[in-house]
Amino acid sequence: RLQLPVLPHSRGRGRMRIFIQGETPAKKNSRITLRNGKSIPSARYRAWREAAIPQIWAGAKGERIPLGAAVKVSMDFWHGDLRRRDCDNGATSVLDALVDAKVLADDRWEIVRELCVRNFYDKGNARVDVLIEPLAE
Repeated sequence: RLQLPVLPHSRGRGRMRIFIQGETPAKKNSRITLRNGKSIPSARYRAWREAAIPQIWAGAKGERIPLGAAVKVSMDFWHGDLRRRDCDNGATSVLDALVDAKVLADDRWEIVRELCVRNFYDKGNARVDVLIEPLAE
């Protein structure tokens, strides 16, 4: 089996390593428009988010980065199939879930100063490996 690179950093020293199982759906490309004109994320995205939040909390357990601190977020996406995807849509979904889980105060540029997104293929084993590191001010 081909060995692909993984994020080289480990937990500790203020770093958070979070693993989220499953294919990350795009939040913005799968919206549903209701009769009243309001747009909401698809059921697929909402189900993914509901499953992701406890995984985020489990990965963040015991590690603390001050809420609102400037951070670098690295994401390794492992796709379980070879379907066409934009490389940035999954990152948006993960960042929004990190904010919803209160691991990040916001995903605006003043907080997420650096963002690294890498994509790999692992047939049938979709997941994302997220590493959050505080940046020195």
